[in-house]
Amino acid sequence: MATTTAAVFRRTADRELGTTESNWCAAVDSGTGITLSSILFGHRLSLSRVDGAVRELLATNPRLRSNITRRNRTLWFETRDEEVSVNISEIDWNEAPGAGIGEEDGEEDEETEEATTAVVEVWHRILEAEMNIPFPSVFPFPVFETKLYQLTAGTSFLVFRLHAAAADMSCTSTVARSFVGSLHRLDQLEKAGQKSIIKAAYQGSREEGEEEEEEEEEELQQLPSMEAAIPPGQAKKPFWAHGVDVVGYGLSSRRHAYLPFRNSKAPRMSRFIPATLTIEATDQLLKDCRHHNLTLFGAIHAAALKAVASLNKVGDKGEHYGTTVLLQCRHRLQPVLPGSALGFYHSAMLRTTHTSETDPFWDLAEKCSTDFDGAVKNRKHFTDMGDLNGLMMQAIRIPHLTPKSSLRTSVLSMSFDPVYEDLGEAAAGLDIKDNLACSSVHGVGPCLAIFPFLRNGCLRISFVYPSPLFSRSQIQKLVDCILFYLSAGHINPQVEKES
Repeated sequence: MATTTAAVFRRTADRELGTTESNWCAAVDSGTGITLSSILFGHRLSLSRVDGAVRELLATNPRLRSNITRRNRTLWFETRDEEVSVNISEIDWNEAPGAGIGEEDGEEDEETEEATTAVVEVWHRILEAEMNIPFPSVFPFPVFETKLYQLTAGTSFLVFRLHAAAADMSCTSTVARSFVGSLHRLDQLEKAGQKSIIKAAYQGSREEGEEEEEEEEEELQQLPSMEAAIPPGQAKKPFWAHGVDVVGYGLSSRRHAYLPFRNSKAPRMSRFIPATLTIEATDQLLKDCRHHNLTLFGAIHAAALKAVASLNKVGDKGEHYGTTVLLQCRHRLQPVLPGSALGFYHSAMLRTTHTSETDPFWDLAEKCSTDFDGAVKNRKHFTDMGDLNGLMMQAIRIPHLTPKSSLRTSVLSMSFDPVYEDLGEAAAGLDIKDNLACSSVHGVGPCLAIFPFLRNGCLRISFVYPSPLFSRSQIQKLVDCILFYLSAGHINPQVEKES
């Protein structure tokens, strides 16, 4: 019989939340930053199998074991190291396929609703509902939650809920891959007759002699706040420059154009539209980006800007659009953090781009790439971090500073780096049908959030928007236009303006 040892137990020290993490606590309370990683299985998963794999996931990723609590008016991560406690909600989902999907307040276009209903899966509806379930607000509360939905078709849908203060979008892939690897490993152990090894290893005492204590010290994981890990001098900016930049951002936002609001008074929820480019279209897009010597970000950003300009019918005159760009910073910190380190390590930069309907697509894409590359070269991702944190908190505290008190701070938000979704070789034998990730935006945030992923040679994008501030038909037209540009950027599609 083959012998297999359980994965290594990792610890991390309790610490105070950094400014960015604390601000994300406020953002999540407003409705933005409820981040989800989900996996659809083609068979029914037992709760015990999920429990064992989640137990290992938590043991090897201490940030997921953390609670956020308050100590003397400051927020802290408290991480349980004595044991791994697993709490999974199992839910029998009995809703008929297609029931209620695509329904929105104020949505009157029945033809559009029917078309939308036909393409949205039941598990998409569950994912959408999960984006609108808030995290607890009473301290202490967990940063990680697991829900297992048992669907009527004999399939299972697993949802990992991640608090943005403890996990950015790149963490969704890490969590999914780690879980899949653990689940596969548990299945192999069960087949080998070693079903209880991992559970016993993590439920048992952590005091088993000096040798184990030494091993634990070696596995103390450093998970600093982003502000604490910025290389010396990289965030340096004169005090007066901070004031100038804050005023500049404020003045720039006043000239920014937005999507037309449909209903700015009603309570909001996050809705999403998933989209995928074919392997052929993705390959051609990447080749075109290399040919024009620009980034994939530049192409996606340009497609979104031109789609907004077309929807707003701005013609040759054009409009100024603000885009909040999230930059992955793990490899830019000191010490450098591995890509698998869980936490919020993205820096936001607000970029303003003047766009008209007649701008050539690839010229605009090059403009977007060059502008962002210049901002990074000038260390804007570090020097302006505090300024943008302050502006976000100001919008949360004083909503009327935003257009129609909508809490919209930009027309778009997107990640610079696409998340590479690779569940590993272990996924092949687990009957995994699909997986998706997204994050809520119905609190403070953009009109449309764009979360790009690359999987198996395909560009996949989760588009998330606040409803009923915008209608599904309105955003669907925008998404269709974006995908058109990404598939054929040299052609100008006609987009019907939302009345």
